[in-house]
Amino acid sequence: MDIVPIVTKDDLSKEQIEYLQKQQTEYKLIKKVKRNPGHILFSFNVKTGEIKRASIIHNVSIGMNGLPITRAETVIEPNCYYEQALNEKNFRKKLKKSGLLKNE
Repeated sequence: MDIVPIVTKDDLSKEQIEYLQKQQTEYKLIKKVKRNPGHILFSFNVKTGEIKRASIIHNVSIGMNGLPITRAETVIEPNCYYEQALNEKNFRKKLKKSGLLKNE
């Protein structure tokens, strides 16, 4: 991994600026959670306070034995917290318990 020295913005080349922008937008995977049957994946935007169902993309590919393999992938949005819950009311309880949602 290359380390970019601290310099003023005027001294940076185009490649260094692109590298810094890419590094700032990378996300870090905190944990993987196994899907609970009957639960819904909700997302909570920390900045706007919006609660909605998370969007999931299903990818299908063919395995070595010729059978289809389905993988579900969640679309990650910036500044969002994701959690599984039975319904939205239960999700709000979980947010209050973790301290992300203030009492309304």
